[in-house]
Amino acid sequence: MEKKQITPERITKPIQLLGAWLVGLLSVDATFLTAATKMDLASWQSGALTMAAIINVPIFIGALFLLQTKFRPELQEDLYYSTYLSNRTNEPVKISRTEAMFNELEKRLEAIDNKTKEAVGTTIFTPVLSDLSFGVNINLKNRDKVISELRTLGVLGISEFGERSGLPNIMKVAMSKYIPKEEVVEILKIAGKLGFTHYGFIDDYENIKDDVLFGAYKEEDALTIVTPA
Repeated sequence: MEKKQITPERITKPIQLLGAWLVGLLSVDATFLTAATKMDLASWQSGALTMAAIINVPIFIGALFLLQTKFRPELQEDLYYSTYLSNRTNEPVKISRTEAMFNELEKRLEAIDNKTKEAVGTTIFTPVLSDLSFGVNINLKNRDKVISELRTLGVLGISEFGERSGLPNIMKVAMSKYIPKEEVVEILKIAGKLGFTHYGFIDDYENIKDDVLFGAYKEEDALTIVTPA
């Protein structure tokens, strides 16, 4: 039997609790029946576990039916449930601006995640880059393209640096020396795709908060990005 797992951090909506309950039912019943088969079939313990597994089914189904009928409005997301309460009580229910923005951001991130999975199947080729912070030089001619590419990859931590009219002499990307090798490879692939020709690493004494800089100035340690032919 395929093992069912519940990941608590992925349960973000009340309606998802129904799925969690069903998985819980399968897990509990599977445990009871497995234990029963390992006991003497004539023993009362084996019979009790079998009866418990059978009784669990109508109890769980009854509870799910009750939630889907009598308590269905309570299973809605906060934004829709507040509208329901407002219409029911004829009293305005206010949602803070921060909460409304958080709900909207969550929906957009979920939409981006779904589109990315549809585009590349079940394999996400840059799952770790979203945890890094990126700095983009404001003087780069392709600055907007760089930011757009990072947004497409799900990167949220993007800042800008550089002084006006201070265009770098070479197209260089600088990275923190503490970034894992796998992430460095992905960053270099992206940099090559965006037209960057050199790369280097950020020294500790430079006191730079970002993990990656597109359009770094330091040229002494610049290495050439080798792209596949």
